[in-house]
Amino acid sequence: MPESKPRRGKSKPKPIDRGPFGLSVAAAGKLIGLGKNAAYAAVKAGQIPVLVIGGRLIVPKGTWLKQIGADEAA
Repeated sequence: MPESKPRRGKSKPKPIDRGPFGLSVAAAGKLIGLGKNAAYAAVKAGQIPVLVIGGRLIVPKGTWLKQIGADEAA
């Protein structure tokens, strides 16, 4: 079996896995210490932003992180 040679030059950086762009209501609430029922109540009160897609409630990750002051840029 031939010996592999080290690659020369700059290697491409691997893309950062930022995970899903949407969170469940329970996961979004958990980020700020809310239980599932309290998180759904906050959605109903308009305190947690959601997108309704096919009957599912999806919390936009970027918007939510900015709203709670935990965005990845900080």
